[in-house]
Amino acid sequence: MTGIFSSRVLLVAFLFIMLGLSASPNVELWAACLLLPPAIVWILGGNQAYPVLVWVIGLNWLSVAAGVLRADLSGLPLRDDWLGPYDEQAILISLCALLAIALGMRWGIQFGGSRFRARLHALSSKARGEERVDLGRLLVCYAGSLVVSQAMGLLAASIPTLAQPFLAFALLKYVVVYAIAASVFESDRGYPWLLLVIGAEFVVGMTGYFASFKEPVFLLVIAMASSRHGLARSKTWVIGLASVAALLWVSIVWTAIKFEYRSEMSGKSLQERATWLTDRYLSPKIDYGDAATTLLDRVSYTELFADILENLDAGGISNDFNFYGAAVKHVLTPRVFFPDKASLDDSKITTALTGQRIAEATSIGVGYVAEAQVDFGFPGLLLPMLAIGFMLGLATEYFMTGPAPLLVRQAFAAATSFHVFFFEVDIDKGLGAFITGWLAMALILKFGYPLIAMWLTSAPRINIVSGKRGLAG
Repeated sequence: MTGIFSSRVLLVAFLFIMLGLSASPNVELWAACLLLPPAIVWILGGNQAYPVLVWVIGLNWLSVAAGVLRADLSGLPLRDDWLGPYDEQAILISLCALLAIALGMRWGIQFGGSRFRARLHALSSKARGEERVDLGRLLVCYAGSLVVSQAMGLLAASIPTLAQPFLAFALLKYVVVYAIAASVFESDRGYPWLLLVIGAEFVVGMTGYFASFKEPVFLLVIAMASSRHGLARSKTWVIGLASVAALLWVSIVWTAIKFEYRSEMSGKSLQERATWLTDRYLSPKIDYGDAATTLLDRVSYTELFADILENLDAGGISNDFNFYGAAVKHVLTPRVFFPDKASLDDSKITTALTGQRIAEATSIGVGYVAEAQVDFGFPGLLLPMLAIGFMLGLATEYFMTGPAPLLVRQAFAAATSFHVFFFEVDIDKGLGAFITGWLAMALILKFGYPLIAMWLTSAPRINIVSGKRGLAG
């Protein structure tokens, strides 16, 4: 990981930000929120931290900090909100949970290193350098990954009992998208191809029912943070900042139009959906202020957590849920062998825990931290958080010590973990998606990658494969 994200730099940034937030009515909560990122980076190894793991916790952190920002925009201390101390309690418990996840990640990395690192040392002893992954051939792989992704989607729709495994193999596309971005940032060549791939993924994602346009930008940012040289180049910063700005703009507009889009464009052709979206995105009638506020409310999930804490105190939640036990059982009973297994319904759980009714065709979960609070209370919930972090660290170390070039190892590690355990994801969905994704990517790396390894790489490049743990080498 590059020095710009070191714990020392983050601590200095924290001090300057705190000076700017000194007038906030929630300065104590901001202090707690802003102290967490330097602590997380330090726990994960400072400059040697895996960026994808920092990314996973960072996205969760944004959902927590958004709750404080919402209160600031109202001009009142969070404790004066209608849920009073429960809001503050939800934020502080969530921050403790993220700290526990980071500790679990560190232990998972250490445990995995003691068992997997021999593979990397063996590879290094055979090869005096690192094979360079050819960008042109990565683009061919991208075209192939599109075919695989489409095929997996069709199979998932045709055979619902195997939907999750099929969709897990579709993660291969994310492996290739990350590899393209990382290759461009490392070599400082091929930026037009990178923009074409990210742009195509972005546009196609916008036309989907759930609008999966965020993922390519997420991968680009992780690849940028993982690059040893990219952060020193102005082109990298321009592409990164422009992509984030585009993501923010599209997210705000999508928040304003998504319900209308889903009701009017369901079953329409791709051309009809694209035309409709173009008209809406260029419409001057979008209320950006209202949409941005709604998006902030959507990102912030601590309010639902606060609802649950209040209901727990009032005795309004029974002790019959056992979310984490049910999630483990759900993973251990694959639908192909247990076709009568109940379908997952996030919104039903949210209604049961908070009393809020969720509109049809809308999926809103309370998140795995809130479910851990219901199951174990505090501080008991820190144990499952440690376990989640341990699994994420172990999976990342597994891929980062695999018998492949560094860029390929990074790509598989990122594709497996960058999209799992978002703060709002319930444990049954998060755990199942993570385990099936890990298994699918491990199978592809072990049996699929060797078939194209020699074709994908060209002349060796000195001293990129090493025994060091950091993504940046």
